[in-house]
Amino acid sequence: MIVNRNPFEQLPSLAINPEDFDVLYSAETFRTRLLDAISKATSRIYLVALYLEDDEAGREILTALYEAKQRNPGLDINICVDWHRAQRGLIGAETSEGNSALYKAFADQYQHAIPVYGIPVRGREVFGVLHLKGFVVD
Repeated sequence: MIVNRNPFEQLPSLAINPEDFDVLYSAETFRTRLLDAISKATSRIYLVALYLEDDEAGREILTALYEAKQRNPGLDINICVDWHRAQRGLIGAETSEGNSALYKAFADQYQHAIPVYGIPVRGREVFGVLHLKGFVVD
């Protein structure tokens, strides 16, 4: 006899009130919300993303992170990005030393460092990248 069971019903779960969610309809709204959360963080900030680009938005987020760390050196901040994507800038853009150069430049400017971990998902970028997007701020 074959039993039809939904494997998701067996997973641990946590009840969350739908009214506690906000839908963000634009990248600008997300950036504003993230910057606000960073400025109010008291315990930790964990960011997991494909990359923080060497552009206005990436620099603004890194600046906010480093300023938060300088105000509160005990603030636990960790950033995880795709290792391959961190080694280069945008394809087709002007010559760039890569996003890792941006991360190092920020680290060199501030007293309290923030680790940026490069996660190599595959041996070559063409076969897969770390494309998670997770942000924990409290």
